Amino acid sequence: MKLKCDGLALSEAVLKVSKAMPIKRNNSILEGIKLQAKDGFLTLTATDLELSIIKKIPAEVSIEGEVLVIGRYFADFVKSLTDDTITLESTGGQNITIKYGDNEGFIKCMEVDEYPSVDRIDEKSAVVLAKEDLKDAINKVAFAASQEDSRPILKGVLFEIQNGLLTAVALDGYRLALCKKRVINEVEDSKVIIPARTLTEVLRVIDEGEDEVRLIFGEGKLMVEINNTQLISRLIGGDYINYRNIISTGFATTAVFSRAQFADSIGRASIISRTDKNNTIRLEVKEGLIMIDSRSEYGNVHESIVAEVEGKDVVISFNCKYLQDVLGAVADEFIKMNIKTGNSPCIFDQVDGEDYLFLVLPMRAGN
Repeated sequence: MKLKCDGLALSEAVLKVSKAMPIKRNNSILEGIKLQAKDGFLTLTATDLELSIIKKIPAEVSIEGEVLVIGRYFADFVKSLTDDTITLESTGGQNITIKYGDNEGFIKCMEVDEYPSVDRIDEKSAVVLAKEDLKDAINKVAFAASQEDSRPILKGVLFEIQNGLLTAVALDGYRLALCKKRVINEVEDSKVIIPARTLTEVLRVIDEGEDEVRLIFGEGKLMVEINNTQLISRLIGGDYINYRNIISTGFATTAVFSRAQFADSIGRASIISRTDKNNTIRLEVKEGLIMIDSRSEYGNVHESIVAEVEGKDVVISFNCKYLQDVLGAVADEFIKMNIKTGNSPCIFDQVDGEDYLFLVLPMRAGN
């Protein structure tokens, strides 16, 4: 294999595909990045068997071929290069020589024949969304997916399509996030569960694309293809939790307030609360005000913000981080908080509209 390519393009491609390399080093062959020189392109591939990213860049190919480089070394080496043109050359596939300017280095390779194949999927269906809508949906829900391996299905985000409306849902047992977006194309009602990690990488891929994004589904997999980049991911099998049964109705108290003011107060309160093992802040909601209290052995914060309150006075406590995650996902000037009791799930949603909803469990009194 021998080729020349743009150094910046190579560096960006390596950075992109390396996101699919496994975090845990349980299988050494998956720690590689496959390089294939063919038909005027260098194709880079990385996979952990759950997520695969393939990136093509133009190249001046003089000898076609493929090698498997040790990913972390190749990535670190290439990203340090600033030369306009990079030459990659390998004879026999044991090493790859990297020439840059008047200098060169080489990195050992692995057996490319042992690397798993990553094939395009046969399209069964496709969902077309406005790029900004997809980005907004991912940003509003993916953070609420579970990080725990004990319940794998909760590490995914439910994409449920009914009557041309996409409802994206994630939950982890302590909070739930939901966002609705209109689908552009005509598509049958369906449900899939996409790993939250995959959606994080989708965000990076679609930034380079057009105003619309096609999510292609087939054979238990998702594929997104934009600008010579393919992202292929396994979907999570099984039945998602019936989230509708979790969302409360019939609230005793509602409060509408400035999201920015609330976020600023919560941010200051978090400086004190994060030293507490439960990261707890206390809210007292009463006519015209929300009182915010945070206490620990290192100090305390007591603030208030103006709010339009309807219903009973109520005291409720939260893990501060859960509130900050919600506030970070919303850009609206005002937000509404709905409370049944101080020990019941609290819902944050739009003042006017039903585009999103966040449910947060409170800390029990005495915690």
